[in-house]
Amino acid sequence: MYREMYGRMFAYASCILRDRDLAEEAVQDAFCILCVKAEDAFTRDNPKGWLMRVLQNVIRNRSRQRVAMNRLIMRSIQAEHLDTLLVYDEEDVALLYGDLAAHADFQLLKRVVLDGCTMLEAAEETGITVEACKKRVSRVKKLLRKKLAGP
Repeated sequence: MYREMYGRMFAYASCILRDRDLAEEAVQDAFCILCVKAEDAFTRDNPKGWLMRVLQNVIRNRSRQRVAMNRLIMRSIQAEHLDTLLVYDEEDVALLYGDLAAHADFQLLKRVVLDGCTMLEAAEETGITVEACKKRVSRVKKLLRKKLAGP
């Protein structure tokens, strides 16, 4: 089933998600679900259709997560009091936004905005001055605002 369906599923997911990496992960997630629920899937009249439905659900869930993460990031960028932010899933944040900024700057932003560190704590952890920390956080926030606002 994998050999037969992978290409079709990848093309579908790529078209919907418009990102090859996310599409590949969605397809792999769908196949993982198939492995867990193989007995149920293969007793169906149309196991391939069942698998495509699973892929659609995976894509839908990823899209919802991305929208929620966009809201969280925008709220964090605009928040005056950073301690009011929601809990986040570090893997999803890195997956969705890690490619938008330099890795070190992105990690610094996560520590300050999402983890609630002070600028002093984040600066000491990274071995930079507080002023450099503030500038880097400000620069990556500006970049994220621009990227999330779209064209």
